[in-house]
Amino acid sequence: MPVLTFSKTLELAKKNRIAPVYLFIGEEKLCKEKAREIYTLLLDKGTTIETYNLNDKEDKKVFAKTKGYQEGLFGLRKFYLILGGENLEPSKEAEIVKSLEKENQVFTWFIIAEKFEENRLLYQFALQKGAILFFDFKKEEDFLETELIFRLKNANKTMDRATTELFLSLVGKDYQHFINELDKLLLYAKDKPMISEEDIWAVTIPLEEEMLFMVEDSFFKAGPEKAYRIVAQLLDHKEEPHKILGYLYKFFKLLHILQEFLEKHPELKKEERFSHFAKKWEETKNSPLEEIPKVLTERHPYRIFNLKKYLEKIKNLPQVFEELYRAEIALKKEFKNPYLVFKELFINLWQKTLVNKSLN
Repeated sequence: MPVLTFSKTLELAKKNRIAPVYLFIGEEKLCKEKAREIYTLLLDKGTTIETYNLNDKEDKKVFAKTKGYQEGLFGLRKFYLILGGENLEPSKEAEIVKSLEKENQVFTWFIIAEKFEENRLLYQFALQKGAILFFDFKKEEDFLETELIFRLKNANKTMDRATTELFLSLVGKDYQHFINELDKLLLYAKDKPMISEEDIWAVTIPLEEEMLFMVEDSFFKAGPEKAYRIVAQLLDHKEEPHKILGYLYKFFKLLHILQEFLEKHPELKKEERFSHFAKKWEETKNSPLEEIPKVLTERHPYRIFNLKKYLEKIKNLPQVFEELYRAEIALKKEFKNPYLVFKELFINLWQKTLVNKSLN
């Protein structure tokens, strides 16, 4: 097995064609998740596991003294999961390859490395007798989209582009959550060849932080109805109304802090191109004469740039906090239906506080 796609490698493993070494190269989190899908097949058959993280000095010392893979295991398979594979010492690597060349089928190696040179012994061995898998995606979103397409194809289902983007935005970047929600969605839509947005809204539980970010983004880009629909989805999944309202308070407080900061820096406030804004932002951050609130510096410049664009649509920020306070009273003291409270809140914010209601 040379350099293979993951789907082909997994297919072979399910047929009990297990490679002596699997070399996963790329982002560690993604590699670990994909390696798990293969070695779980081995664990189900009574295989034992040893894990070593070579990024950890103590773990690396222990591993340097380990020679268990050169001993007999009475026919029981054993596999080693090695993190930080790029830190393997050449002598240790030669020792492993020598053992593998004996064609001892009771040992399997899962080597996970951010990078691994082609001229290394293990790479060359895996190229001939093992499997090399690359997960070198620029963004985790790219990986998840590829994984989504692969799993939909295996299930004989499709999604259009808008539905795909909705699903990925709701489940966030957590791979296990992504898999759990996708499995649930596929089961729900088992008799439908094409999955719709309605199917996703019906069963998908979003990651809280992703969902709350979508509330603010949808409000300014799509209007109050879309923002309310997202909050209603949170309420459907038993999210606390006070927690949602608290997030909105924090978001608009952040806008208020940014507004005060931009008043002192009109050169940033008027900049419409992100590339120019980012350059000026970095210059301002690095100036010893400037004091930027931590709540702003700990965010990516592109996030600040988008917040600035939101601010441009607000004509009355104090009115925003009045509306939030009314909603808080309605929830805490008047015990009104949370769905009605948030629906009214978004309509009032839209009608009373925005100077530019354009969705462009």
